[in-house]
Amino acid sequence: MKCDIDKFVKYLSTYKDDLPVLYKWNVEIDRLVELKTLTEKQVKEINLLSPYEKELCLKKIVGQKLNDTLKSDLKLFEKLSLWIIKDWGGITNTNDNDTISLVNAFLKTEKPDFYRIASTSKVGAYLFPDRNVIYDSRVAYSLNWIILSENAGQNFFPIPEGRNSKMSAFDMNVLIRLKNISVYRPENIEDLKNNFINNSDKKIFIDKKEAYFELTNLVKQINPLLWKGDKEKEQNLYFTEMLLFSIADREIFIDITNNFSI
Repeated sequence: MKCDIDKFVKYLSTYKDDLPVLYKWNVEIDRLVELKTLTEKQVKEINLLSPYEKELCLKKIVGQKLNDTLKSDLKLFEKLSLWIIKDWGGITNTNDNDTISLVNAFLKTEKPDFYRIASTSKVGAYLFPDRNVIYDSRVAYSLNWIILSENAGQNFFPIPEGRNSKMSAFDMNVLIRLKNISVYRPENIEDLKNNFINNSDKKIFIDKKEAYFELTNLVKQINPLLWKGDKEKEQNLYFTEMLLFSIADREIFIDITNNFSI
């Protein structure tokens, strides 16, 4: 995947200093006491922090516990993984056994299955923040808009299903197809067979088999340039991921409604 990394860095630099204010994701953490990850005192202290500061604490504490239990207590590792996906991530309508199987499969390959990637990549990112990124609908939505609006590349990421009404209202896949309308223009009406859209999409959308690898690789290139001079942020990909997540349904929504044209 060929991209102009400087264009991503330039676009995100507009918002990066505001990340502590932009990040709003705030989760219930009481159950981490039951999961032997936090004490009751820590829960009270962490709950006093801003969502951004709280998140950074969780990344470190839960991430370390996850690494420890992966080696020493697989049952607790599985429970913590489910907490990350269900409690922290809000993905609740799932079968626990199936979810754990998918997490294990994710951890064994560099190019994981796209199926439920928003769930499995959450655990991967907590475990190895220097090499894994959460691939969810907001992150992919933001990256695709930068590619589209800044002419930062020619290929786009498939977007996992999401529940955000603002992002649904301005479906990124539709915007991408409209801006690349020539790809979807049939030579004659007989070309409009059942697989016409899928075949056309292959010309501009990254194959799902390669999507996680490509998205992670892109963020790995953006991250050290975006946060240059701050070693902690340069080393941990979640700072860029948190920024992409935060701006998807606010700053990018405004950007789309102000600047999109066919």
